Amino acid sequence: MAYSSGFDVAVRFGQVRDRLHRISIAKLIAVTGVLLVTWLVLVPLAALLLTAFSEDTIYGPGDFTFQNFVTAYTQWHLLTLFWNSLVFAGGAGILTLIMGGFVAWAVERTDMPGREIFHNLTLLSFALPGLLTTMAWMLILSPNVGWVNSLLRIGFGLESAPLNIYSMTGMIWVLSAHYFPLAYLLLGPAFRSLDVRMEEAAYMSGARQMQIARRVTMPLMKPAILSTLLLLFIRGIESFEVPRLIGNPARIEVFTTDIQAAIRGSTPELGVASALSLTLLAICVVTVYLYRRSTRNAEAFATITGKGYKPTRMKLGVWRWPLVFVIGLLFAFALGLPVATLVWQSLFLKPTLPFMAGAGDMTLSNYRFVFGYPIFADAVTTSVTLGAMAATIIVGLTFLMAWIAQRALPRFGWVLDLLAFLPIAFPSIIVGASILFAYLMLPIPVYNTIWILLIAYLTLFMPYGMRFATGGLMQIHKELEEAAHTSGASYGQTFRRVLLPLLIPVALSAWIYIFVLAVRELGASIMLVGPGTHVLGTISLTMWEEGGSYGAVCALGVIQILPLILIVALLRWLERRVQGT
Repeated sequence: MAYSSGFDVAVRFGQVRDRLHRISIAKLIAVTGVLLVTWLVLVPLAALLLTAFSEDTIYGPGDFTFQNFVTAYTQWHLLTLFWNSLVFAGGAGILTLIMGGFVAWAVERTDMPGREIFHNLTLLSFALPGLLTTMAWMLILSPNVGWVNSLLRIGFGLESAPLNIYSMTGMIWVLSAHYFPLAYLLLGPAFRSLDVRMEEAAYMSGARQMQIARRVTMPLMKPAILSTLLLLFIRGIESFEVPRLIGNPARIEVFTTDIQAAIRGSTPELGVASALSLTLLAICVVTVYLYRRSTRNAEAFATITGKGYKPTRMKLGVWRWPLVFVIGLLFAFALGLPVATLVWQSLFLKPTLPFMAGAGDMTLSNYRFVFGYPIFADAVTTSVTLGAMAATIIVGLTFLMAWIAQRALPRFGWVLDLLAFLPIAFPSIIVGASILFAYLMLPIPVYNTIWILLIAYLTLFMPYGMRFATGGLMQIHKELEEAAHTSGASYGQTFRRVLLPLLIPVALSAWIYIFVLAVRELGASIMLVGPGTHVLGTISLTMWEEGGSYGAVCALGVIQILPLILIVALLRWLERRVQGT
């Protein structure tokens, strides 16, 4: 009996020891993750604050001062920055919402033919870098070299160009044409889950279509519409490519271009740039706060319940094919036109009217020029390497952090989630500036190297990895892990042998998504590239602004776009595999 009792005590002691060992490992991993995320997020922010309240000296930040804010905020120029930034971001957000919402309604709520084709086109359009689409629209609508303006002048005998891309309207259109697929992807699930029976009940009660839309559909869609509009506003306020290429020649200055000019000027004004960055950061933080509030009580608008859900589509009748034509025309004009322009112009040495007699001989010399460009190979290698490293580290870190937040230490999980989500409020130009400030002051030799770009990409794209990881983990019930623990598996064994195989499809999707984002990135890169580092975005911008061959820049764009389209097509294939279709 004594032997049996001693044996039971030993077994229980071993179980307690193993449990404490597992908990200590989980805490160690959690602490390591928190420290890493904190470093990536808060160190640049601290450097930004320090630089904003310090004098600029040749040795770095000097004495404490408010002069940077006095210089930045006592000029009438600041009011212009505010107004231009808000009009640009607000106008682009509203137009993008209308365009994307219309496509989402047509694809998800109606029986329009070709819905799958349009859905795939929105995913493929994600591969188009904003810098290249902006360049394409300049070749289309520029008063000087825009081929559409040239055709209109020839066709109608006009003396001057009727359209001008170098305006606030042009800026809003270019950004909206690039981002409306994003609005579709954000609004599509909300339209898909909206139970049409509520609208049918209103119709049977005698309500008209406009009344149903105003009093039934729109209130139910309110959380999705508001959250989408706020996210689009953030994307607009942090946009850099469109203001840099179109706004600068038109003398339409916004915060992002003014910050970049202050840092990259002949006499860098780091303190003033930091003060302006804090204003832009505050706008984005407030917008993210409003976004979180708009989605906090989304369950009050839910239409899918345990009482039975009937997803039905609106019957369009004779309007089915006209709607296909309208949606197809939108895609052809907003996305097809810039891509076709890049491909066409890449085959000529100078801007040429498409499909016109006397257009000149086509040539592949632009492609030969690009492949022989001195830094092209280095830029491709750097961009691909950075994208792969950033995607791998972010996926590994965020999936581990999401597991700790939801499973191992749920009490403190909100800390990791908040830290990982915080960079969504940081415009890329501010991330680049703040990381530049931080690593100029810290004794860490990463300035003018690929590693400082990697740090920026990890900070920028961490929120996207966390969203993928959290969403994927929430779909896996805890009972699978509980069964593994009951069978004696440790936390590490459970993660490797139970969760990881189930999360691989989501992890691959997240990896490809972040990889494409990293290869396309420009705002932070332009602040951090040095003489020994080049990425595709910065050399594209350099070639364009040097006034060289437009055809060579277009060729470089085509070379960038085609691999990215193939990668996004792979993403779509993985998505279909996950859905079992």
